[in-house]
Amino acid sequence: MHQMHVSEDALKVKLRKQDPVFAELELAHRRLDDQLLQYELHVYLSPEDEQIRRELQKKKLALKDQLEALLRHEAGQTN
Repeated sequence: MHQMHVSEDALKVKLRKQDPVFAELELAHRRLDDQLLQYELHVYLSPEDEQIRRELQKKKLALKDQLEALLRHEAGQTN
């Protein structure tokens, strides 16, 4: 299992350098993560803020799915 993790990290490094789409998706994912952190620091969120937080979570999950699809594709290309 540890071997698989190292391979995934190596694929990420490769894709960051070679695939501008992957790099941009990863950056967007990190930005959403930072935005979500701001909402999670609050004890109480207004209904509007809670809706924004949920929307950010959905966008972040969609980006994660896209990143993982690119990783799977790249892993298939290297095998």
